[in-house]
Amino acid sequence: MNLLMFNLAVDAEHVTLAFGLSWIEELASRFDHIDIITMTTGRYELPVNVRVWSVGRERGYPEWLRALRFYWLVWRIMRERRIAVVFTHMIPVFAVLFWPVARLTGLKNVLWYAHGATPRILRLAHRLVDRVVSPTPESFRLPSHKIKFIGHGINSDLYRFARRQSGDAVQILTVGRLSPSKRLDLLLAALADWQMEHGRSWHLTIVGDGTTESERACAERLRQQASTDLGAGQVTFTGRLDAEQIAPLLAKADIFVNLSKTGSLDKAIVEAMASGCPVISSNDAFKTIALASGFAECVIEPTVPDLRAALSRLAEMPLENLQLLADQQAKVARRDHALEGLMARLTDILNAAARVRV
Repeated sequence: MNLLMFNLAVDAEHVTLAFGLSWIEELASRFDHIDIITMTTGRYELPVNVRVWSVGRERGYPEWLRALRFYWLVWRIMRERRIAVVFTHMIPVFAVLFWPVARLTGLKNVLWYAHGATPRILRLAHRLVDRVVSPTPESFRLPSHKIKFIGHGINSDLYRFARRQSGDAVQILTVGRLSPSKRLDLLLAALADWQMEHGRSWHLTIVGDGTTESERACAERLRQQASTDLGAGQVTFTGRLDAEQIAPLLAKADIFVNLSKTGSLDKAIVEAMASGCPVISSNDAFKTIALASGFAECVIEPTVPDLRAALSRLAEMPLENLQLLADQQAKVARRDHALEGLMARLTDILNAAARVRV
């Protein structure tokens, strides 16, 4: 069976979308052939049964030319190969563009969307596609009879569970874009003059960087705040790291902090949970998971006093209790958000859509 897929980027070096290559590789083992039409391409290596076509953003093509190229690529692909079903990953505009073709051919389109925002283009795409899939209810906030929640897809071979050992310094880690929505200024403010019992020290590692001018300005403000308000050497800014570089940091960290206000479940949260690094977060979707799974003490309000209290609670927790908490979180991550399980659920939905093609 042949799959036509639309996405934002096929690029191993993309700050937020590089993980999509692992999705494509997994889907390639489940379909005879995949053609991908993407907004932009970069560096990638994919199985031989995958072809990638770009509408040309990386070449500077204007929107009108990218739209024309989209239809030309669809026509070329469908002339060469019989497509069974369509999968649109995080690019609702391509679902809207494809709708006339879907009407003419009877092809079913399954849309993946994972964000707390509900822009107009998403609302229109929702009306035009056949099914919608999303990790959690917080990741798709439109009322819908088309929706199915199927979890995130993290590489459990890469993000392996690791037991923590008690050390002299508490290792705190956060991963993500350095944007205002991540609220890392609150984390730095909470750590300023933070004191633990027994005189233990701490170290914060911030993984990520800005991807736009405004985010790069935010990153510079955070570096200045850390330099001014915190002791020398207590905060490390690593910049962007590949997943293979992040996994060892997660395996060694004692506490993972996420203060995202994007609404949807950050994949970095699940990666930390799977790695056995206890997470504290103000994320809406994490709150739902924590309350249902028995670790409500890890849910925090995005305020300096609440964050300090949570950091102290975990930092001073007996090691056996901390390991029990890590076990609870890792169990949820492995059960609901492993890549293999996600791809199995997604493939079932795509196969069902293909079977009802007219």
